[in-house]
Amino acid sequence: MKEPSTDYVAQKDNRDDEAVWEERPEIVTPILKIEERPASWWECLLYGWQHTLVDISPFVLPLLVATAAGLSEAEGAIWVNRGLFTMGIATLIMTILGNRLPIIQGPSATLTGALSSVVSLYGIPAMWGGVLAGALMEMVVGLSGILRLLRKVFPVAVSGVVVITIGFSLAKTATIWIVGKGDPVNFALAAATVLSIFLLQFLGGKAAGGIISRGSIFFTIWIVGLGLAGIMGQVRWDIIASKPWFDLPKLFPYGGPGFGWEFVAGAIVGALVGYLGSMLESLGDYAAVCAVSGEVYKVRHMNRGIAAEGFGCLVASLFGGIPVTSYTQNIGVIATTKIASRFVVQIAALILMLYGLSPKVGALLVAIPRSVIGTVFLVVCGTITVSGLKLVTSAKLDTANTLLVGTTLMLAINLPICATYVVGSWTKTLPPIVQLFLTNSVVIAVVGGIVLNLLINFILVPLSERR
Repeated sequence: MKEPSTDYVAQKDNRDDEAVWEERPEIVTPILKIEERPASWWECLLYGWQHTLVDISPFVLPLLVATAAGLSEAEGAIWVNRGLFTMGIATLIMTILGNRLPIIQGPSATLTGALSSVVSLYGIPAMWGGVLAGALMEMVVGLSGILRLLRKVFPVAVSGVVVITIGFSLAKTATIWIVGKGDPVNFALAAATVLSIFLLQFLGGKAAGGIISRGSIFFTIWIVGLGLAGIMGQVRWDIIASKPWFDLPKLFPYGGPGFGWEFVAGAIVGALVGYLGSMLESLGDYAAVCAVSGEVYKVRHMNRGIAAEGFGCLVASLFGGIPVTSYTQNIGVIATTKIASRFVVQIAALILMLYGLSPKVGALLVAIPRSVIGTVFLVVCGTITVSGLKLVTSAKLDTANTLLVGTTLMLAINLPICATYVVGSWTKTLPPIVQLFLTNSVVIAVVGGIVLNLLINFILVPLSERR
């Protein structure tokens, strides 16, 4: 008699290996595919290190939560170290046990906003209780396979809009970093950064076997960010000097479940709202990284990815690191360099762990002027946006999809502007979950795209065809 469990497992494996969409858009053909490795270990090191240099948010977001918790700057710096260390662990979990896509894990801006509110209202013990509850919920969602149901309501056109929105959303932050307080030095460094990236990208194509071109972001950050900016007196060397060389993370620095953490209903609900936004963003990120890696976006990428993110958040909380999510800016690095190897990202994970173990090394990123990091970030955002445009154009752009794409994109870009700048004070009085759906462009793109797709393609179009 055949074991029914064996049939069930086989059927489940087949369902997980199904493509999310019927369309098979091939957005970017990478130089190195996901399962391929660079020819030498030092190339792998260079490309991996490059991934760790494109964003300053791992240093900023933990500080926001620590500040909301009323902690000192010194304690906040320790949170940064813990976060960097757990970023590396979570990235290894994703690339080895999760969906095995080349995607960095790091603190979530959406979740950080929710946790800042939670910790200010309920305190640190309740915040960690909410973090644990949210991590377990995310793991259950991924392991249950329920995300498979999103395939019909999350078509390639909607995914393209989400990827475009991710590019625009991140570009806003990048532009703020470039402009700063309007100092002319910021614009000079920004211009030098763009010029360096372009020169290395286009004129370094054959130099050192193409390594100069593929490492254009890496070399630019050191040439302009530390070299030119250092000569101009813009590098904060004091930050590096003040940090110790070595600091070993500790398990349960704020207690744990049953011995210090508290489980408060309000804190749990607030954290779950942040996790919801994080998961919605991640589904778009998985589509984006598949697009720039020459990979078909499959059901298992959604399920295994979300389960791995939940597990990564759980592990991060054990070391006192704030929860993690997929990092879109690193997808832009892949689109720019065409190096999609997950082994490169695993090297990046080890380097992030090194940052966490050696605060002096990690402080290098903070010391680089934000105008330089912001400019690199802006170039990366441009490649993300173009990938989204290619996703949209790979769909059938009939009247229904044209209205779907256009309306969703306008809502995602403009609604947060109105909510933040036109009725900002009123928006802040709303419950956190309502604020999330009014101010986060990516969440608006995901939810708005799904709702409008259901309305247009599942209700209005069938009704019009019956007439």
